[in-house]
Amino acid sequence: MTWAGDHPIAPGAQKVDFVADEANEVTPLIQGFADLLNQVAGKGYAHWEVGGTQSVFGKSFAPFGLVEGKNFMEYDLVYLSHNLLFSGARNIDGRGFNSEANRPTNLQIPLARKGSN
Repeated sequence: MTWAGDHPIAPGAQKVDFVADEANEVTPLIQGFADLLNQVAGKGYAHWEVGGTQSVFGKSFAPFGLVEGKNFMEYDLVYLSHNLLFSGARNIDGRGFNSEANRPTNLQIPLARKGSN
């Protein structure tokens, strides 16, 4: 995670860039997803099975828009307020966070630390 400066959504909000530069793995949890992966991401992988984890690090993986040799990266935001962690809400038109221009401009429902009120 790289801190990239202030985000205008709220005082104290920060732009952050998430990069999978050590590992990136996928584990299908339902048969329908495993079947889909075998259709669209079979080349270069073992047969996808429910509960079977495979590394997509440094490989092409169409479902995530990954190309061989390029790490997954998202341009996001982080905001802490009242002991809650907010990150960017997904763009309503389906665009990913794959560029500075697509960095989120709204906050999603926050995460609370377990056991805190």
